[in-house]
Amino acid sequence: MTVDLPKDVEDYLQEQVSAGTCSDPAELVNDALRCLRDQQHKPFQPSPELEAWLLESAEQPATPLVKEDFQGIRSRVQARHSSDQK
Repeated sequence: MTVDLPKDVEDYLQEQVSAGTCSDPAELVNDALRCLRDQQHKPFQPSPELEAWLLESAEQPATPLVKEDFQGIRSRVQARHSSDQK
């Protein structure tokens, strides 16, 4: 099979080979596609925290979400993502 890649992707593949990430571009592409396949077939597993939050929320009256709610959610996720990368 032959796949045409954009120049930036081809350059990235060559950089990864040069850096020793993989022995050749095909190896990296195969690994990336297997990873994508495995991720897509993996069932969603809610965390215990999410389950607890959902159960607690189900007991409370529902209110419509507003712009500020989404901003708060975004801020919390970004803060958590920042701390995970340290």
